[in-house]
Amino acid sequence: MRVGIIGAGPSGLALARLLTDNGYYVYVYEAHKSYAVKPCGWGFPVLDGDEGSYSVFREILGSVIWSYSGYDVYLDDALVYHSRSNIVGHIIDKREFLSRLSHNVRVFLGYQARYRGNGVILSKEGEERFDIVVIAGGYISQPRRLDRIMALQAIMRAPSIEEPEIPELRFYSELVGYAWIFPEGEKTARVGVGGYASRQELEGILRRVIRARRDLSGGSIARIEGAEVTVSGIDWDIAGSRDPYYVGEALGYVMPATGEGIRPGIWSSIALFRSIENKTQYQEELRRLRLTRSMGIQKKVLDMMLRMKPRERGEFLRSIPEDLMLKISLGRVENQDLLRIAGIPSIIKILARYSLKLPV
Repeated sequence: MRVGIIGAGPSGLALARLLTDNGYYVYVYEAHKSYAVKPCGWGFPVLDGDEGSYSVFREILGSVIWSYSGYDVYLDDALVYHSRSNIVGHIIDKREFLSRLSHNVRVFLGYQARYRGNGVILSKEGEERFDIVVIAGGYISQPRRLDRIMALQAIMRAPSIEEPEIPELRFYSELVGYAWIFPEGEKTARVGVGGYASRQELEGILRRVIRARRDLSGGSIARIEGAEVTVSGIDWDIAGSRDPYYVGEALGYVMPATGEGIRPGIWSSIALFRSIENKTQYQEELRRLRLTRSMGIQKKVLDMMLRMKPRERGEFLRSIPEDLMLKISLGRVENQDLLRIAGIPSIIKILARYSLKLPV
């Protein structure tokens, strides 16, 4: 069976690798001449048991730049969570990761491709016909524009990072979104912010985050990157399409509250691979994923935060226990976790003010 995939990001290459390893004849078309053109945080949490069983996830381990053994979380510049523990996540070399994923896969870099329908993909080499066509080109390939926010990131150089093994997340009551500091060793860090705000407002918060860190405020900015991030959650109408199929951010399969896209993109491709292999419905395979449930929870929490006033927003974040905040952020929250949150008196009062309910 011949499969054509447009887009060589994590979702496109993960699907191509799974199909190629199982005997499918796969072509991948990528408009850019290199991998990993879209800027992002390059963060990846520690693999769980399910992820460790897939080769497409295990390639992460060969692409690690730096590992983290804890975290600090701030709200309005006040420290609320301070953890020093076992390794909780990594910064990966996304370009190296995608290169590893592409092993034994036919990838055509620098090939602008367009799907013409009826299994036909048009590129600079002419037309190719496929049994299955998959769109994996990120947000620019969404058949209809889904909700997005802006994210900015500064690549910082500093004389010395005080705790290079500790990432930071910074929340602000006035922002539905968050800022991050991901060290990449002892002299480099990715400092970014994303949320429901104008570019000018995000730039102001970015400067505020840098000033708050003595080790970074004395450093220099090598460059600033910007990109849109899809926050709508899954477009189930698009998920119902069979000609073509959509995976990753093209489908809206991004964690809405955190913007995490690499891991969700891979899981969406695993769902499509299962659908193709087992001749099942793609939508049903997506619904079986634990991450899909967590994505819905994040979207619900995000929508609630948008309706709250800044003071209640800060109170809401401050009331969530640390272990549950971590689970929500990583997309590993379960129903019993939501029941715990829904039983916290301060949260009950906030939700009642806005007639809101958690998706328990």
